[in-house]
Amino acid sequence: MVPLNIEGSDVVLRGGRDGVRDLFARRVDNCLVTRWEPTPDELKMLNSGGSVELWVWGTRSHPPVMLQTAEHAGDPA
Repeated sequence: MVPLNIEGSDVVLRGGRDGVRDLFARRVDNCLVTRWEPTPDELKMLNSGGSVELWVWGTRSHPPVMLQTAEHAGDPA
């Protein structure tokens, strides 16, 4: 997945090492919202019945998370 610059971003989590890209986020109702785009290979996998995994660092008291789809690069739903 490729992180996108979400419209209205007001937070940037800096990458910079080992090819890690900056992650642009937007604050919405006490949440940080980021936007991602599948690579052509990932899109092919998804269209062939693949799925999306969410990995959260740590195993204790991690915050609630959510995944959803978005039709375009506009506002989060």
